[in-house]
Amino acid sequence: MCAGSALQQEYRQEYRRCLEQEFYQGHAGACSDPSMAQRLRQRLQQEPALLEALQEDGPAMVARGLQGHSDLGLALGGLARAFQLLETAAINLYLFPWRKEFGTVQTFSGAYVHSLRPALPEADLLRSFGRLGYEQCDQHCLTVCRPLPGPDLLAAACGFFACRLECEVLVEVVARLWPRRLRAEELLEARRLAGDVEACVELLQRLGTQHEVAAACSDPAVDLYQETPTGPVDKGGEDMGPSALRKDPSSWDHCGDGKSKQEAVPSVGDHNLDTSSHLIMEQELSRADRSPQVLGEPQDLPPTAPQEASELPCYQLHSCLRRGTLPSYCCTTCQQLHAGSCTAGQACRSRHRGQELRSERQQRLWLQRTEVDMLLADGS
Repeated sequence: MCAGSALQQEYRQEYRRCLEQEFYQGHAGACSDPSMAQRLRQRLQQEPALLEALQEDGPAMVARGLQGHSDLGLALGGLARAFQLLETAAINLYLFPWRKEFGTVQTFSGAYVHSLRPALPEADLLRSFGRLGYEQCDQHCLTVCRPLPGPDLLAAACGFFACRLECEVLVEVVARLWPRRLRAEELLEARRLAGDVEACVELLQRLGTQHEVAAACSDPAVDLYQETPTGPVDKGGEDMGPSALRKDPSSWDHCGDGKSKQEAVPSVGDHNLDTSSHLIMEQELSRADRSPQVLGEPQDLPPTAPQEASELPCYQLHSCLRRGTLPSYCCTTCQQLHAGSCTAGQACRSRHRGQELRSERQQRLWLQRTEVDMLLADGS
């Protein structure tokens, strides 16, 4: 971690020197010194934690600014422009505290409506201007009600400058992975875990390749009720309580003919597999220095334990499945159901055993079976 008051002081003092030098040369506005930008950008590339040291909520603002955007390159360009405008507002108050026009920001102005509001949530904008001493007087106006001392304004300007450079670093990562469309969550998680830009690009490339291999190797013919049975078929008159439901999923389909069969799925031992996305990326990083392995094949899996044919493993819903969401993938290694957009589910497709749940009927039956499993587990 590079956070620390000494580091903050170092870059803020260098930022102030560059700013004042530009002012004496006739330039007033956001920092445009290429050497200063290059030094800080290179440090950010190696140490992403520097952003949080210079702007405490900087990483969170970048993440919120990217939410809901499919074209991350375009969104990052808009974010960089928004941070530059906030930096300029801080510098104007620092260099020209007597100029009244800088004491008021109209929220219906072109820059606010077309550059700031599309890039950042309104709450982040109000909080950022509040850091400069602005307060919202009415629906259309922000006014400096409490002028701040120069060091506070410089610290805010330097923080917005660092946010702008971080957006440029992320644009470089997105451009190097083009034409692949990244999701904001995986981009920011890889950036946080990998740190260095080269390692970040390599990690995202490796994960993308695994997803492609998994999609190409998935078998569309796999079906919950069409696989070769290994257990007894449903027999009329048997107990249809919760334990019977767990043993024979064919009994869930009341419209069926009672002949559907379910393959007994092998369960893993007591080895705990954490399927959250950031741990998956950490595992990928730890594998980077090892000898290459064949993509798409399960690696380092624990041996399967013997399983009675009449007793299926207990399944659980992954945290990606919200109420009302149907699963699209069943990982028989982790014994979890995943939504289609789940990062952990994508990793399971390439690393574990499982099957795609393609029809709505199949998805609902697996969901019902898993809910029964979870109820029984809670009861015991």
